[in-house]
Amino acid sequence: MRATTLALCLLASPLAAQTAEEVEAARVAYNDGHWDLAMTVLIPAAEAGHPDAQNVYGIALKDGEGAEKDPVAAVEWYEKAIAQGHVKAMHNLAHLYQYGAEGVPQDFDKARALYEQALDAGYGAAGNGLALMYERGEGVEKDLAKAVEYFTIGAEAGERNALYNLGNYYRLGQEVEEDLAKALELYTEAALAGHSQAWNAVALFNQHGMVSAPNPEAAYIAFRQAVNGGLALAGINLGEFVTATEGWWQDPVEGYGYCLWGINNAADRDRENFIQTCEPLVEYLTVEEEDAAKRFAEAIGAE
Repeated sequence: MRATTLALCLLASPLAAQTAEEVEAARVAYNDGHWDLAMTVLIPAAEAGHPDAQNVYGIALKDGEGAEKDPVAAVEWYEKAIAQGHVKAMHNLAHLYQYGAEGVPQDFDKARALYEQALDAGYGAAGNGLALMYERGEGVEKDLAKAVEYFTIGAEAGERNALYNLGNYYRLGQEVEEDLAKALELYTEAALAGHSQAWNAVALFNQHGMVSAPNPEAAYIAFRQAVNGGLALAGINLGEFVTATEGWWQDPVEGYGYCLWGINNAADRDRENFIQTCEPLVEYLTVEEEDAAKRFAEAIGAE
């Protein structure tokens, strides 16, 4: 529907200067994955000086989605948007300098300055990136208290990574008093914003009754959400859960299938441990059931 609206806008005035409404429709279309269509509006709008378009064009160049990947050119377009006070471009360029990319070396000083500039301009979501720099000691002296301070700013702005990261501090009692209820609250807010690791944390809290009585049904639903978000670890956790936990969800075949899906989607550093975790789940399956589990795992990947 959004892409159709954008297409109608283009048909209505294909040669006219892009309006703010068209640029916003293109930005939404880009976020929805309609990269090529969106860029037919965003590139000329960026060239005409529209800061929102310049920011998204920078994203496209950084990621190679809708434009040929060119992180160096991305820097230029972010800087054009920043010159007009675009706070998201400040954040995006800070992130690019924090992690680096081909042709753009890491520069923690520039990253920190840009995060601080975004925060000073009222963009609280930049708190997460700055917090990570203090947590890791990237270009600054490692300072977990400052990390918590900036994670809190990011969380108050609703930034899902900051919500999840701050939840970890409350769960572990690092630099704050341990508060599992607060941790679950933060994880839940992050999960509802689409954070897969937070869904996995919510599932574990409900599975083990870390705040209130165990709620296996809520755990199952949360694990499924994490799997839907592509988190391999959640596949392993869900595999063990549906194999061993009594309830309508219990199914050893599906359990092993979730485990296989987790293994297939795991990072190289995690795969061997995941394989060892899943080995006991296949011991009591017949050959036919093992084949069914493999088909189930493939179906998860096709969803």
